[in-house]
Amino acid sequence: MTRTPAPRPVPIASALGTSQLIAAVAALVITGAVLIAYQLLDMRHALTEGARVQAAIVADSVTAPLMFGDREAARDVLRAFRYAPGLRAIGVYDQHGQLFAEFSYPDSQLPARQPDAGDSPDDVVTVTETVRHRNTVLGQTVLRTGTSQLRTAMLRYLGLLAVASLLAMLVVTVLSRKTRARVAAAERKLEYMAHTDHVTGLPNRHSTYARLAVDLERARAQGQQLALLLVDLDNFKVVNDTAGHAAGDELLTQVAAALLGAVRATDLLGRIGGDEFAIIAWPVADRAAALAMASQVTQALRRPFQLESGEFFATASVGLCLYPDDAHSMSELVSSADTALYHAKHGGRNRLAEFVPAMTVAAQRRAALERELRHAVDQQQLTLHYQPQFDCTSGALVGVETLLRWNHPEHGLVSPAEFIPIAEDSGLIVQLGSWVLHRACHEVMAWDQAGAPPLTLAVNMSARQLREPGFIDDVMRALALSGLPPERLELELTESVLMEDVAGAVAFMQAVRALGVGLSIDDFGTGYSSLAYLQSFPINQLKVDRSFVQLLPHSGETVIHAILALAHGFGLTVVAEGVEDQAQLDWLRAAGCEMAQGFLLGRPMPPQDFAARYLALPAAG
Repeated sequence: MTRTPAPRPVPIASALGTSQLIAAVAALVITGAVLIAYQLLDMRHALTEGARVQAAIVADSVTAPLMFGDREAARDVLRAFRYAPGLRAIGVYDQHGQLFAEFSYPDSQLPARQPDAGDSPDDVVTVTETVRHRNTVLGQTVLRTGTSQLRTAMLRYLGLLAVASLLAMLVVTVLSRKTRARVAAAERKLEYMAHTDHVTGLPNRHSTYARLAVDLERARAQGQQLALLLVDLDNFKVVNDTAGHAAGDELLTQVAAALLGAVRATDLLGRIGGDEFAIIAWPVADRAAALAMASQVTQALRRPFQLESGEFFATASVGLCLYPDDAHSMSELVSSADTALYHAKHGGRNRLAEFVPAMTVAAQRRAALERELRHAVDQQQLTLHYQPQFDCTSGALVGVETLLRWNHPEHGLVSPAEFIPIAEDSGLIVQLGSWVLHRACHEVMAWDQAGAPPLTLAVNMSARQLREPGFIDDVMRALALSGLPPERLELELTESVLMEDVAGAVAFMQAVRALGVGLSIDDFGTGYSSLAYLQSFPINQLKVDRSFVQLLPHSGETVIHAILALAHGFGLTVVAEGVEDQAQLDWLRAAGCEMAQGFLLGRPMPPQDFAARYLALPAAG
């Protein structure tokens, strides 16, 4: 069923222009009507008052002729007013109401008997004035003035009002056009801001998903396939942190241009997050065509981008989902593409992952584990295991590495490789890391109090903990509450953690070393740290990754010899991880490696088992 499009709202600028014109016309009509009515009343009042003055003058002038019955003199007085504007007739009536004398035009003669006030024609103004002599009424004067001059004046006034109204309408029209133009420009700007990313000029999240909904309906109606690709830049935060946000915006702009060059003109590219883009490809022939497009996207970002602050690489992880093969609705399509993107990033980054149903199961398990991990500490599902570390020369037990284990009531033992990344992504690693640190310090000091020899305690640290402002204070509290000497605590960091923020890492390590706590680089050789930075890091120890140790004694000697020489040149001790064969241990001892750990020497185990086996202490309970 095709969805009926919603009616497009009337632009504010058009509605505003129409309403302005209607309001202006209405205001002019009302104002004009009021002014015309007022002017008409005012002019008629002035005409009436002028006629009253003339009638009063006539009454004073005809007093003597009326007293002496001199009609001719009275006519001469009346004839003197023949030039009065608008005069139609003027007459004098005696005290008996009989016409005594008059001056009038042929069509406006006065009656022989004094008329009543209501006998006046509609087109004249009639006024009367009493003729008196020493309080004796001698008669009445009647004056009639035509309203033709009133009509003439009103026509002139109406003409002037019409001209003024036209000028006002012209001004209103000009102002209205300017206002509409400004409002229309503001509407266009708001429309642009509401649907466009201001950094790249691409459609924003809202606009991208609105287009996805439309294209999905079309694909469904036409029985075609649609591909959604989510593109997330790898290590974009490093650019912002090292070169500044201006460089980050410049990189995003260049990445957008590169992505536009990798997709078809009919496809949509939008920016839906800080460093995340979405590509809507419709129609696509099949999955192979969608994968080919995704491959073009990853290839387009593998070249270096030249910014003002230097050259940067912006590799990306890509998640692909296809309609209708992988999803049947918009929410499923977006969710599945996001799941594929998550697998691409956690699979090593700089790669493409297409959605498969098994990913949904994994994502659901991950979400469930994240929820349950929040309660694991309170429900005592988390425990610490300890793996022994031995001196290669003497074989003496010198330290332990603490490892976190989760015994889930339903799933059993959950691998740290599964739940530690969940804890890091959700931020729970800060709470878990603090719990591990305090618990390990407490248990090691409990062994001391039971008579065990002093051991060094190694605790792993995540990048999230390193960025936590209160972590140093937490280390101090753990040492103070447990009584563990600072020199017996060693914090282990990976190369990748250190290189995420070199300046911050150096400041952190200097603060730790100031407490007397040791520092170790774990899994050395597998990361991408620069040797130039190595001499700046205030560390005590390197731990050789198990992947190198497992090659011994038949291969890999050159790499480990180089690591040993490098470490000893900087005055650092070396711990070999993953020792599982006696020949490996013999080779490491002969090469000058100080310490070793691995299944050959001892597996990780709970604290009570460790104490009973390696410290000759009775098991708890």
